[in-house]
Amino acid sequence: MGAPGIVGNKPDQIFNRCLSTLNDILDGFDNQSVLNSTLKDFIEVLHDPLLSYSEINAIIASLSGRIPSKLEDSIRAVMDAAKAKGPNTDFPAARIKKMIDNFTQDSILPEERGMFRTKIAGLFEALEKYMGGIKGYETDTIADLLGRYEATEKLFGGSIEARVLALREQHKDELDTAVSLVLSHIKVQSKAKLIFALLDYVKSSGLNVSNPEGRLYKVLNGLASLEAK
Repeated sequence: MGAPGIVGNKPDQIFNRCLSTLNDILDGFDNQSVLNSTLKDFIEVLHDPLLSYSEINAIIASLSGRIPSKLEDSIRAVMDAAKAKGPNTDFPAARIKKMIDNFTQDSILPEERGMFRTKIAGLFEALEKYMGGIKGYETDTIADLLGRYEATEKLFGGSIEARVLALREQHKDELDTAVSLVLSHIKVQSKAKLIFALLDYVKSSGLNVSNPEGRLYKVLNGLASLEAK
């Protein structure tokens, strides 16, 4: 199947489309012809200050009618106020999260709070991503891509036959998982092109790579250990 005939151009739609393509490459699918253009679009949309608003708006739209209109209106008002201050204003993730917590405590019956939190779990997860601002979100997103590569490639090293047998035994009840991992590894040289491009970007981007507690720091150390095998 090819790409859909109609593709949205909202920031969150561009982000999701690019991320899906990059993840496919890291899973071993041959998308090399679009690697450079996709990565370029991906980096550009990561820097778009409207990305956070676009993503949260899409989630709220999907929840409309299933969450109290008072809460929905309050969230939109906070976003509109922050957006009106200009592109240098951080997305108000912490304020919205606190607003939802307060609303849950004050307006949702105790016996219904668990179900309500489950209903809005996707919104909470999205807000958590933006708690560190747009730079923090970019850092974590790049780290996730590098980590996807590391998670597969650390399973290999030494005899490929021995590793395949070990994976088959480990995933004997879900052999499709073992097959997917092996097929991904077979394309390691193609995947490495994306990884090197990401590392070049990290080197020139000013992202924080020195925080020992940070996801990016840990992933880079993991990648370094792969080279030592």
